[in-house]
Amino acid sequence: MESHHGALCRTEQAAPHLHRGIAWALPLLALLAGCAAPQPPVTLPPTATTQAPSDPIEAALRGASAFFSASPQGDPAAAALAVAQLEFLAVEIPAGRSRREMGTLTAPALQAARHDVRAALQIPDAVPPQLVIDAMVTLAQGGTPPRVDAARLRSRLATLPRMPQANAATLMALRDWEFGPPQELLETAMLGRGR
Repeated sequence: MESHHGALCRTEQAAPHLHRGIAWALPLLALLAGCAAPQPPVTLPPTATTQAPSDPIEAALRGASAFFSASPQGDPAAAALAVAQLEFLAVEIPAGRSRREMGTLTAPALQAARHDVRAALQIPDAVPPQLVIDAMVTLAQGGTPPRVDAARLRSRLATLPRMPQANAATLMALRDWEFGPPQELLETAMLGRGR
């Protein structure tokens, strides 16, 4: 049986078809996400939290949203850090381990973004998030993760295409972080009008 490390970088597997227009499925995903048990906590190494060292979630939000907004190609180290940050967010935010409230669509959007990025990098969904985080941080630091075709994965990271779902999800999460969920903003505006 293939290990999760080996599955991280299957060299013969073709990239799964990337589905477009999943916005219609986000409300359904939000409902289903509420029924699933949260995944075990994951950690983000200090290398990936330089944007806000005191809060890994804020650091990951700022780092991942900046990368996926710009979508620079040719920088596998920056791409690897952004992928690690997205993996972290796609576990910690749905599990409710953020110190700030997030909108109901934010968690499923991050999980869909993680799926799209993994598909682009040919990383199976079954690989545990912490293994992906650790491998990506090691690659970002110029190291070679165990049992991974590092050269091939670096090449995929260097040519990672624009990831619209990752861009939208990380910006949505950052907006929630900075301003609160949209419903909370709407309620605040309505209360202000009633005065």
